[in-house]
Order: sequence, then C-alpha cells, then structure tokens
Amino acid sequence: MSQWKNDDSAANSVLWGVAQYNKTANGTNRDAFFGNTTADAYVTGVTVGQYGVDTAEMDAIREESGSPAHAGWVVRTEGSGGRAGRIQYETLVAMGSMSGDAEDAAFPDYTIVINTQPADTSANTTAGEDATFTVAAVSVPSGATLAYQWTYANGDSIQAGANVGVTTATTLTVNSQVETANVDFKVTISTTGADNLTSANATLTITT
Repeated sequence: MSQWKNDDSAANSVLWGVAQYNKTANGTNRDAFFGNTTADAYVTGVTVGQYGVDTAEMDAIREESGSPAHAGWVVRTEGSGGRAGRIQYETLVAMGSMSGDAEDAAFPDYTIVINTQPADTSANTTAGEDATFTVAAVSVPSGATLAYQWTYANGDSIQAGANVGVTTATTLTVNSQVETANVDFKVTISTTGADNLTSANATLTITT
C-alpha cells in the first residue's frame, strides 16, 4: 500500500519526506512538515515544508519564480537572511493529478497579471469632459473570475455616482466637472485563490 495519496492534506502527504532532514519518519513529524512556514524548524537558515501541488498551481507559481518539475508532493525551500526570497523545489512524488486545496499562500491557484496599466489622462472641466481609466488583466492559468476595485491612490474609497461611474469594472469613468482637482487613481484586482494585485497609479489632470 502506498505511503501517500493524491489528496492535499497532511495525513496523505509523503511520510518519509522528513527523513532527509534527520527527523523520524512518523505521523507527528510528517504532519508538522506539511505546509511548514516556521523558519529553521528543519534546516537552519531556511524555511522548508511539503505541499501537494496540482498542475494549475504549478502554472500560477511559474509566473512568479519558477515551478516544481512535476505536480505531486513537493518540498519547497525558501532562504532567509541574505538568501531571503530564494526558493527551490524538490519533487518527492510526481503525480498526474492532485485533489483538494489545503492552502493558497505558498502555492496559489492563480497568479494575476496586468497586461495594460491604467494610463494618465486629462479632461477639460469647462467642456464637461469625462476621463476614463482602463486596466487589462488576466489570470495564470486562465479561467479565474477577476474582481476590480478602483480607489484613490492613497487607498481612500471613491464614491460612485455623482463624480464617477462604476468603480468595480475594468474601466473607471470620472466626471471632470465634479472631480475638479488633479488626483491619482489605482485599481486592485483580486480572485479566489490568488494574491491581490494593485496597478500603478494613474493621474487625472484637470484643464479648463
């Protein structure tokens, strides 16, 4: 009988994965190793843990920092101190499929990518012009439903209605006769199973 299964949970992870770190291959150590985020728990100077990784999670993490060689049970090692941010992967057991989804921090289901940042624009208040800001984004892998939230650059909420159109779409429309001062906007994009991504600031310049 196999020592592991393809369901993403501690009880189904690879029992002998801890042995390479001089830990006894038992259920207690295996469960502690699963999704470990405690630095120095197994190796001084790094954070190392075991994860169940499916193909979508592989595609998502590849967009940021490379990916494991195969889906399956994977050891993720992240350096600290002078090696902070350096991440390595070791595939313990390659598997064709992985069910369940224990976490989205180390291995998100999706990565959000902005293809077109909102651009600076101007609007003439005397002529009653509207200004529009647009963002274009996709998920990797594709298929996620993206949500948008426009705010001022300082994070303050925008009151939709009198001075702007919808604040939860890819395009933000601003009425220059109400928003009469130069101001910066940004948009935060989100989806389940991914880290939020915030655009660059875009400046509205009011002319008369």
